[in-house]
Amino acid sequence: MINEQRPEWAARIENERGRRGWGRFAMARRLRQAVGMDDHPPTKIKNLARQIYGWERGDHFPRDWADAYVRVFEIDYEDLFPDAPQDQNAAPTGTVEDASTNGTYPNKRDEDGEEMERRTLLQALVALGVPVAVGLEALQPIRSGVDRAVGRNEDSHLDEWEQTIADYGHTYRHVAPRQLMLELAADLATVQLITSRNKKEKSAAYPSWCRVSAGLSLLMAKTLSNLSQPRLAREWWFTALHAAETAGDRDLYLWISKERLIHGLYEGRPTVLLLREANKIIEQTSAAPCRGLLGVRAARAQLLSLDGADGQARVEIRACGEMFERLPVSVTDSKQLSINEGWPEDRLRYTEAYVYGQLGDRDELDRAIGRLRTIHPMDGPRYRTQVDLLEAVGHVRAGDVTEGVRHARDVYAGLPGEQRSVMVTNLADQVLASVPARRHAEAGVAEYRELLGATTDRKAIT
Repeated sequence: MINEQRPEWAARIENERGRRGWGRFAMARRLRQAVGMDDHPPTKIKNLARQIYGWERGDHFPRDWADAYVRVFEIDYEDLFPDAPQDQNAAPTGTVEDASTNGTYPNKRDEDGEEMERRTLLQALVALGVPVAVGLEALQPIRSGVDRAVGRNEDSHLDEWEQTIADYGHTYRHVAPRQLMLELAADLATVQLITSRNKKEKSAAYPSWCRVSAGLSLLMAKTLSNLSQPRLAREWWFTALHAAETAGDRDLYLWISKERLIHGLYEGRPTVLLLREANKIIEQTSAAPCRGLLGVRAARAQLLSLDGADGQARVEIRACGEMFERLPVSVTDSKQLSINEGWPEDRLRYTEAYVYGQLGDRDELDRAIGRLRTIHPMDGPRYRTQVDLLEAVGHVRAGDVTEGVRHARDVYAGLPGEQRSVMVTNLADQVLASVPARRHAEAGVAEYRELLGATTDRKAIT
Protein backbone atom coordinates (compact mmCIF):
# COMPACT_ATOMS: atom_id res chain seq x y z
CA MET A 1 0.00 0.00 0.00
CA ILE A 2 1.55 3.34 -1.03
CA ASN A 3 1.99 6.11 1.53
CA GLU A 4 -0.90 8.26 0.23
CA GLN A 5 -3.42 5.42 0.50
CA ARG A 6 -2.80 4.35 4.08
CA PRO A 7 -3.89 6.15 7.23
CA GLU A 8 -1.70 8.91 8.59
CA TRP A 9 -1.08 6.98 11.79
CA ALA A 10 0.27 3.99 9.81
CA ALA A 11 2.81 6.12 7.98
CA ARG A 12 3.68 7.88 11.24
CA ILE A 13 4.56 4.75 13.22
CA GLU A 14 6.66 3.43 10.33
CA ASN A 15 8.48 6.75 9.98
CA GLU A 16 9.13 7.00 13.73
CA ARG A 17 10.53 3.47 13.74
CA GLY A 18 12.72 4.14 10.72
CA ARG A 19 13.93 7.46 12.13
CA ARG A 20 15.31 5.57 15.12
CA GLY A 21 16.97 2.97 12.96
CA TRP A 22 14.94 0.08 14.38
CA GLY A 23 13.93 -2.96 12.40
CA ARG A 24 10.53 -4.56 12.99
CA PHE A 25 12.02 -7.19 15.32
CA ALA A 26 13.71 -4.47 17.40
CA MET A 27 10.40 -2.58 17.46
CA ALA A 28 8.61 -5.72 18.63
CA ARG A 29 11.05 -6.18 21.49
CA ARG A 30 10.62 -2.57 22.62
CA LEU A 31 6.82 -2.80 22.51
CA ARG A 32 6.87 -5.92 24.63
CA GLN A 33 9.27 -4.35 27.12
CA ALA A 34 6.97 -1.32 27.39
CA VAL A 35 4.17 -3.53 28.71
CA GLY A 36 6.37 -5.58 31.01
CA MET A 37 6.98 -8.63 28.80
CA ASP A 38 10.36 -10.20 28.15
CA ASP A 39 11.65 -10.96 24.66
CA HIS A 40 11.32 -14.75 24.86
CA PRO A 41 10.38 -16.98 23.18
CA PRO A 42 11.58 -15.71 19.77
CA THR A 43 8.36 -16.90 18.12
CA LYS A 44 6.42 -14.21 19.96
CA ILE A 45 8.82 -11.52 18.70
CA LYS A 46 8.38 -12.90 15.18
CA ASN A 47 4.60 -12.91 15.42
CA LEU A 48 4.51 -9.36 16.77
CA ALA A 49 6.91 -8.18 14.05
CA ARG A 50 4.49 -9.60 11.48
CA GLN A 51 1.65 -7.63 13.08
CA ILE A 52 3.81 -4.48 13.01
CA TYR A 53 4.13 -4.95 9.24
CA GLY A 54 0.34 -5.08 8.96
CA TRP A 55 -0.13 -2.01 11.15
CA GLU A 56 2.38 0.00 9.13
CA ARG A 57 0.55 -0.98 5.94
CA GLY A 58 -2.63 0.31 7.54
CA ASP A 59 -4.35 -3.08 7.37
CA HIS A 60 -5.72 -2.59 10.88
CA PHE A 61 -5.20 -0.25 13.84
CA PRO A 62 -2.85 -1.42 16.68
CA ARG A 63 -5.61 -0.98 19.25
CA ASP A 64 -4.13 -3.15 21.99
CA TRP A 65 -0.60 -1.85 21.47
CA ALA A 66 -1.32 1.86 20.91
CA ASP A 67 -0.35 2.81 24.49
CA ALA A 68 2.87 0.82 24.15
CA TYR A 69 3.74 2.78 21.01
CA VAL A 70 3.13 6.00 22.96
CA ARG A 71 5.51 4.86 25.69
CA VAL A 72 8.24 3.68 23.33
CA PHE A 73 8.19 6.73 21.04
CA GLU A 74 7.48 9.15 23.92
CA ILE A 75 4.90 10.96 21.79
CA ASP A 76 1.42 12.00 22.91
CA TYR A 77 -1.37 9.68 21.80
CA GLU A 78 -3.24 12.40 19.91
CA ASP A 79 -0.07 13.37 18.06
CA LEU A 80 0.96 9.83 17.19
CA PHE A 81 -2.53 8.65 16.21
CA PRO A 82 -4.34 11.81 15.00
CA ASP A 83 -6.73 9.87 12.78
CA ALA A 84 -7.23 6.81 14.96
CA PRO A 85 -10.47 4.94 14.17
CA GLN A 86 -13.32 5.69 16.56
CA ASP A 87 -14.47 2.08 16.94
CA GLN A 88 -11.35 1.02 18.82
CA ASN A 89 -13.35 -1.17 21.18
CA ALA A 90 -14.72 -3.28 18.36
CA ALA A 91 -13.55 -6.85 17.93
CA PRO A 92 -9.91 -6.92 16.79
CA THR A 93 -8.79 -8.23 13.43
CA GLY A 94 -6.21 -10.34 15.20
CA THR A 95 -5.07 -11.20 18.71
CA VAL A 96 -2.02 -9.80 20.40
CA GLU A 97 0.10 -12.46 21.96
CA ASP A 98 0.90 -12.06 25.61
CA ALA A 99 3.11 -13.76 28.15
CA SER A 100 -0.01 -14.83 30.06
CA THR A 101 -1.38 -18.33 30.04
CA ASN A 102 -4.22 -17.64 27.64
CA GLY A 103 -1.92 -16.06 25.05
CA THR A 104 -4.09 -13.00 24.32
CA TYR A 105 -4.42 -9.46 25.55
CA PRO A 106 -7.84 -8.19 26.71
CA ASN A 107 -9.90 -6.89 23.83
CA LYS A 108 -11.06 -3.71 25.56
CA ARG A 109 -8.76 -0.73 25.38
CA ASP A 110 -9.45 0.37 28.95
CA GLU A 111 -8.59 -3.03 30.37
CA ASP A 112 -5.48 -3.18 28.21
CA GLY A 113 -4.39 0.28 29.32
CA GLU A 114 -4.86 -0.59 32.98
CA GLU A 115 -2.89 -3.80 32.57
CA MET A 116 -0.05 -1.97 30.86
CA GLU A 117 -0.11 0.67 33.60
CA ARG A 118 0.08 -2.06 36.22
CA ARG A 119 3.00 -3.71 34.45
CA THR A 120 4.81 -0.39 34.09
CA LEU A 121 4.37 0.34 37.80
CA LEU A 122 5.63 -3.15 38.64
CA GLN A 123 8.71 -2.58 36.48
CA ALA A 124 9.33 0.75 38.22
CA LEU A 125 9.12 -0.89 41.65
CA VAL A 126 11.56 -3.61 40.62
CA ALA A 127 13.94 -0.96 39.24
CA LEU A 128 13.81 0.84 42.60
CA GLY A 129 14.67 -2.37 44.39
CA VAL A 130 11.27 -2.94 45.97
CA PRO A 131 11.09 -6.69 46.69
CA VAL A 132 8.13 -7.62 44.48
CA ALA A 133 8.27 -11.35 43.92
CA VAL A 134 6.43 -12.80 40.94
CA GLY A 135 4.77 -15.39 43.13
CA LEU A 136 3.50 -12.74 45.52
CA GLU A 137 2.33 -10.59 42.61
CA ALA A 138 0.26 -13.53 41.40
CA LEU A 139 -1.64 -13.45 44.71
CA GLN A 140 -3.16 -10.06 43.85
CA PRO A 141 -5.92 -11.29 41.49
CA ILE A 142 -6.73 -14.08 43.96
CA ARG A 143 -7.16 -11.59 46.80
CA SER A 144 -9.25 -9.34 44.56
CA GLY A 145 -11.50 -12.29 43.77
CA VAL A 146 -11.95 -13.09 47.44
CA ASP A 147 -12.79 -9.42 48.13
CA ARG A 148 -15.52 -9.52 45.49
CA ALA A 149 -16.88 -12.78 46.87
CA VAL A 150 -17.27 -11.35 50.38
CA GLY A 151 -18.63 -8.01 49.15
CA ARG A 152 -15.55 -5.93 49.94
CA ASN A 153 -15.16 -3.22 47.29
CA GLU A 154 -12.59 -0.47 46.85
CA ASP A 155 -14.72 2.12 48.65
CA SER A 156 -14.41 0.08 51.81
CA HIS A 157 -10.62 0.35 51.50
CA LEU A 158 -10.63 4.11 52.03
CA ASP A 159 -10.61 3.98 55.81
CA GLU A 160 -7.84 1.41 55.69
CA TRP A 161 -5.70 3.64 53.49
CA GLU A 162 -6.35 6.63 55.73
CA GLN A 163 -5.13 4.47 58.60
CA THR A 164 -2.09 3.45 56.55
CA ILE A 165 -1.15 7.12 56.16
CA ALA A 166 -1.58 7.63 59.91
CA ASP A 167 0.63 4.59 60.53
CA TYR A 168 3.31 6.07 58.30
CA GLY A 169 3.06 9.22 60.38
CA HIS A 170 3.92 7.21 63.49
CA THR A 171 6.84 5.34 61.92
CA TYR A 172 8.24 8.22 59.85
CA ARG A 173 10.66 9.32 62.55
CA HIS A 174 11.93 5.79 63.14
CA VAL A 175 12.35 4.17 59.72
CA ALA A 176 15.44 5.02 57.68
CA PRO A 177 14.48 7.23 54.69
CA ARG A 178 15.68 4.77 52.04
CA GLN A 179 13.52 1.96 53.44
CA LEU A 180 10.56 4.31 53.86
CA MET A 181 10.85 5.41 50.22
CA LEU A 182 10.57 1.81 49.01
CA GLU A 183 7.53 1.11 51.16
CA LEU A 184 5.83 4.31 50.01
CA ALA A 185 6.57 3.53 46.36
CA ALA A 186 4.80 0.17 46.62
CA ASP A 187 1.74 1.73 48.27
CA LEU A 188 1.63 4.63 45.84
CA ALA A 189 1.62 2.20 42.92
CA THR A 190 -1.45 0.47 44.35
CA VAL A 191 -3.28 3.71 45.15
CA GLN A 192 -2.48 5.14 41.73
CA LEU A 193 -4.30 2.30 40.00
CA ILE A 194 -7.32 2.61 42.32
CA THR A 195 -7.48 6.40 41.96
CA SER A 196 -7.15 6.20 38.18
CA ARG A 197 -9.96 3.67 37.99
CA ASN A 198 -12.23 5.82 40.18
CA LYS A 199 -11.54 8.84 37.98
CA LYS A 200 -12.34 6.87 34.83
CA GLU A 201 -15.59 5.61 36.32
CA LYS A 202 -16.45 9.11 37.66
CA SER A 203 -16.89 7.56 41.09
CA ALA A 204 -18.17 9.67 43.98
CA ALA A 205 -15.22 8.32 45.97
CA TYR A 206 -12.68 9.86 43.57
CA PRO A 207 -12.01 12.99 45.72
CA SER A 208 -11.41 10.76 48.74
CA TRP A 209 -8.87 8.70 46.81
CA CYS A 210 -7.22 11.96 45.74
CA ARG A 211 -6.89 12.82 49.43
CA VAL A 212 -5.18 9.46 50.05
CA SER A 213 -2.89 10.10 47.08
CA ALA A 214 -2.06 13.54 48.48
CA GLY A 215 -1.13 12.09 51.87
CA LEU A 216 1.14 9.42 50.42
CA SER A 217 2.69 11.88 47.94
CA LEU A 218 3.41 14.27 50.80
CA LEU A 219 5.26 11.52 52.64
CA MET A 220 7.22 10.66 49.50
CA ALA A 221 8.20 14.31 49.00
CA LYS A 222 9.37 14.56 52.62
CA THR A 223 11.31 11.32 52.33
CA LEU A 224 13.04 12.32 49.08
CA SER A 225 13.95 15.62 50.69
CA ASN A 226 15.43 13.71 53.62
CA LEU A 227 17.45 11.72 51.09
CA SER A 228 18.93 14.99 49.75
CA GLN A 229 16.98 14.69 46.50
CA PRO A 230 15.30 18.14 46.29
CA ARG A 231 14.67 17.97 42.54
CA LEU A 232 12.80 14.67 42.79
CA ALA A 233 11.03 15.88 45.93
CA ARG A 234 9.85 19.03 44.10
CA GLU A 235 7.76 17.00 41.66
CA TRP A 236 6.13 15.09 44.51
CA TRP A 237 5.34 18.35 46.34
CA PHE A 238 3.43 19.57 43.29
CA THR A 239 1.70 16.20 42.89
CA ALA A 240 0.62 16.26 46.54
CA LEU A 241 -0.65 19.84 46.28
CA HIS A 242 -2.63 19.11 43.12
CA ALA A 243 -4.15 15.97 44.65
CA ALA A 244 -5.20 17.90 47.78
CA GLU A 245 -6.71 20.63 45.64
CA THR A 246 -8.62 18.07 43.57
CA ALA A 247 -9.86 16.48 46.79
CA GLY A 248 -11.14 19.89 47.92
CA ASP A 249 -9.25 19.59 51.22
CA ARG A 250 -8.11 23.14 52.12
CA ASP A 251 -6.47 22.15 55.39
CA LEU A 252 -4.45 19.36 53.74
CA TYR A 253 -3.39 21.75 50.96
CA LEU A 254 -2.09 24.22 53.55
CA TRP A 255 -0.41 21.43 55.49
CA ILE A 256 1.47 20.28 52.39
CA SER A 257 2.41 23.90 51.67
CA LYS A 258 3.81 24.18 55.18
CA GLU A 259 5.84 21.00 54.84
CA ARG A 260 7.25 22.21 51.52
CA LEU A 261 8.35 25.48 53.13
CA ILE A 262 10.01 23.70 56.05
CA HIS A 263 11.87 21.22 53.86
CA GLY A 264 12.90 24.08 51.59
CA LEU A 265 14.39 25.76 54.64
CA TYR A 266 16.47 22.70 55.50
CA GLU A 267 17.42 22.13 51.84
CA GLY A 268 18.96 25.59 51.79
CA ARG A 269 16.55 27.24 49.36
CA PRO A 270 16.87 31.07 49.44
CA THR A 271 15.12 32.38 52.55
CA VAL A 272 13.79 35.42 50.70
CA LEU A 273 11.98 33.21 48.19
CA LEU A 274 10.52 30.97 50.89
CA LEU A 275 9.32 33.99 52.85
CA ARG A 276 7.68 35.32 49.71
CA GLU A 277 5.87 31.99 49.27
CA ALA A 278 4.78 31.92 52.92
CA ASN A 279 3.47 35.49 52.77
CA LYS A 280 1.54 34.77 49.59
CA ILE A 281 -0.09 31.68 51.10
CA ILE A 282 -1.09 33.57 54.24
CA GLU A 283 -2.48 36.52 52.25
CA GLN A 284 -4.61 34.22 50.10
CA THR A 285 -5.95 32.18 53.03
CA SER A 286 -8.83 32.91 55.35
CA ALA A 287 -7.69 33.93 58.82
CA ALA A 288 -9.88 31.23 60.39
CA PRO A 289 -7.52 29.09 62.49
CA CYS A 290 -6.76 25.57 61.31
CA ARG A 291 -3.74 23.33 61.67
CA GLY A 292 -2.65 23.99 58.07
CA LEU A 293 -2.60 27.77 58.46
CA LEU A 294 -0.88 27.49 61.84
CA GLY A 295 1.74 25.30 60.18
CA VAL A 296 2.40 27.93 57.50
CA ARG A 297 2.64 30.67 60.16
CA ALA A 298 5.09 28.51 62.14
CA ALA A 299 7.19 28.01 59.00
CA ARG A 300 7.17 31.79 58.47
CA ALA A 301 8.40 32.34 62.05
CA GLN A 302 11.34 29.99 61.45
CA LEU A 303 12.18 31.68 58.15
CA LEU A 304 12.11 35.12 59.77
CA SER A 305 14.49 33.96 62.50
CA LEU A 306 16.80 32.44 59.90
CA ASP A 307 16.72 35.77 58.04
CA GLY A 308 17.78 37.58 61.23
CA ALA A 309 14.48 39.47 61.58
CA ASP A 310 14.48 39.29 65.39
CA GLY A 311 11.44 41.45 66.12
CA GLN A 312 9.26 40.03 63.36
CA ALA A 313 10.16 36.46 64.29
CA ARG A 314 9.17 37.04 67.91
CA VAL A 315 5.87 38.61 66.89
CA GLU A 316 5.12 35.69 64.58
CA ILE A 317 5.94 33.01 67.13
CA ARG A 318 3.70 34.71 69.68
CA ALA A 319 0.92 34.80 67.07
CA CYS A 320 1.42 31.06 66.56
CA GLY A 321 0.97 30.51 70.29
CA GLU A 322 -2.26 32.49 70.28
CA MET A 323 -3.62 30.59 67.27
CA PHE A 324 -2.65 27.31 68.93
CA GLU A 325 -4.81 28.21 71.93
CA ARG A 326 -7.79 28.79 69.61
CA LEU A 327 -7.61 25.34 68.01
CA PRO A 328 -9.85 22.55 69.38
CA VAL A 329 -8.37 19.96 71.73
CA SER A 330 -8.95 17.30 69.07
CA VAL A 331 -6.24 19.05 67.03
CA THR A 332 -3.83 20.05 69.81
CA ASP A 333 -3.91 16.85 71.87
CA SER A 334 -0.27 16.03 72.68
CA LYS A 335 -1.02 12.31 72.53
CA GLN A 336 -1.11 12.56 68.73
CA LEU A 337 2.35 11.46 67.71
CA SER A 338 1.66 10.94 64.01
CA ILE A 339 3.27 13.60 61.83
CA ASN A 340 0.11 13.67 59.70
CA GLU A 341 -2.42 14.28 62.44
CA GLY A 342 -3.38 17.43 64.33
CA TRP A 343 -0.98 20.09 65.57
CA PRO A 344 -0.01 18.98 69.08
CA GLU A 345 1.95 21.14 71.47
CA ASP A 346 5.31 19.56 70.63
CA ARG A 347 5.12 21.22 67.17
CA LEU A 348 4.74 24.64 68.79
CA ARG A 349 7.64 24.02 71.19
CA TYR A 350 9.90 22.76 68.36
CA THR A 351 9.11 25.89 66.38
CA GLU A 352 9.90 28.05 69.40
CA ALA A 353 13.18 26.18 69.91
CA TYR A 354 14.18 26.77 66.29
CA VAL A 355 13.29 30.46 66.39
CA TYR A 356 14.93 31.24 69.73
CA GLY A 357 17.95 29.13 68.84
CA GLN A 358 18.51 31.15 65.67
CA LEU A 359 18.08 34.37 67.64
CA GLY A 360 20.54 33.21 70.31
CA ASP A 361 17.97 33.66 73.09
CA ARG A 362 19.24 30.95 75.42
CA ASP A 363 16.62 31.41 78.14
CA GLU A 364 13.65 31.08 75.79
CA LEU A 365 15.39 28.25 73.92
CA ASP A 366 15.96 26.24 77.10
CA ARG A 367 12.38 26.84 78.19
CA ALA A 368 11.00 25.59 74.85
CA ILE A 369 13.24 22.53 74.73
CA GLY A 370 12.58 21.68 78.37
CA ARG A 371 8.84 21.71 77.69
CA LEU A 372 9.32 19.76 74.45
CA ARG A 373 11.22 16.97 76.18
CA THR A 374 8.54 16.79 78.85
CA ILE A 375 5.65 16.26 76.42
CA HIS A 376 7.38 14.22 73.69
CA PRO A 377 8.90 10.73 74.18
CA MET A 378 11.92 11.55 71.96
CA ASP A 379 12.03 7.94 70.80
CA GLY A 380 12.74 8.74 67.14
CA PRO A 381 16.51 8.87 66.54
CA ARG A 382 16.39 11.61 63.88
CA TYR A 383 13.93 13.80 65.78
CA ARG A 384 15.86 13.43 69.04
CA THR A 385 19.08 14.41 67.27
CA GLN A 386 17.40 17.40 65.62
CA VAL A 387 16.24 18.70 69.00
CA ASP A 388 19.74 18.23 70.46
CA LEU A 389 21.26 20.08 67.51
CA LEU A 390 18.72 22.91 67.85
CA GLU A 391 19.88 23.23 71.43
CA ALA A 392 23.52 23.27 70.32
CA VAL A 393 22.88 25.96 67.68
CA GLY A 394 21.23 28.20 70.25
CA HIS A 395 23.96 27.73 72.86
CA VAL A 396 26.71 28.49 70.36
CA ARG A 397 24.87 31.61 69.15
CA ALA A 398 24.41 32.66 72.78
CA GLY A 399 28.17 32.45 73.32
CA ASP A 400 28.65 28.98 74.84
CA VAL A 401 30.75 27.67 71.97
CA THR A 402 32.66 24.96 73.82
CA GLU A 403 29.65 23.20 75.32
CA GLY A 404 27.45 23.72 72.25
CA VAL A 405 29.98 22.21 69.84
CA ARG A 406 30.78 19.33 72.20
CA HIS A 407 27.08 18.48 72.50
CA ALA A 408 26.60 18.64 68.73
CA ARG A 409 29.62 16.42 68.13
CA ASP A 410 28.43 13.76 70.54
CA VAL A 411 24.85 13.51 69.25
CA TYR A 412 25.76 13.72 65.56
CA ALA A 413 28.52 11.10 65.83
CA GLY A 414 26.12 8.78 67.62
CA LEU A 415 23.45 8.84 64.88
CA PRO A 416 23.68 5.99 62.32
CA GLY A 417 24.56 7.14 58.81
CA GLU A 418 21.31 5.89 57.30
CA GLN A 419 19.39 8.22 59.65
CA ARG A 420 21.31 11.38 58.74
CA SER A 421 18.57 13.14 56.84
CA VAL A 422 18.90 16.57 55.26
CA MET A 423 17.29 18.10 58.36
CA VAL A 424 19.90 16.55 60.63
CA THR A 425 22.86 17.51 58.43
CA ASN A 426 21.56 21.05 57.97
CA LEU A 427 21.36 21.60 61.72
CA ALA A 428 24.77 19.98 62.24
CA ASP A 429 26.23 22.41 59.71
CA GLN A 430 24.41 25.32 61.38
CA VAL A 431 26.23 24.61 64.64
CA LEU A 432 29.58 25.00 62.90
CA ALA A 433 28.43 28.05 60.94
CA SER A 434 27.39 29.72 64.22
CA VAL A 435 30.91 29.56 65.67
CA PRO A 436 32.64 32.97 65.53
CA ALA A 437 35.60 33.04 63.12
CA ARG A 438 38.03 33.87 65.94
CA ARG A 439 37.29 30.51 67.59
CA HIS A 440 37.60 28.25 64.54
CA ALA A 441 41.10 27.15 65.56
CA GLU A 442 40.00 25.77 68.95
CA ALA A 443 40.53 22.03 69.33
CA GLY A 444 36.88 21.16 69.91
CA VAL A 445 35.72 23.18 66.91
CA ALA A 446 38.42 21.70 64.68
CA GLU A 447 37.47 18.21 65.81
CA TYR A 448 33.81 18.87 65.02
CA ARG A 449 34.68 20.32 61.61
CA GLU A 450 36.75 17.21 60.91
CA LEU A 451 33.81 14.99 61.91
CA LEU A 452 31.47 16.76 59.49
CA GLY A 453 34.06 16.66 56.75
CA ALA A 454 34.93 13.00 57.35
CA THR A 455 31.34 11.77 57.37
CA THR A 456 30.95 11.94 53.60
CA ASP A 457 28.35 9.22 54.07
CA ARG A 458 26.02 11.97 55.34
CA LYS A 459 24.36 11.72 51.91
CA ALA A 460 25.03 8.02 51.46
CA ILE A 461 21.41 7.37 52.42
CA THR A 462 20.52 8.38 48.88
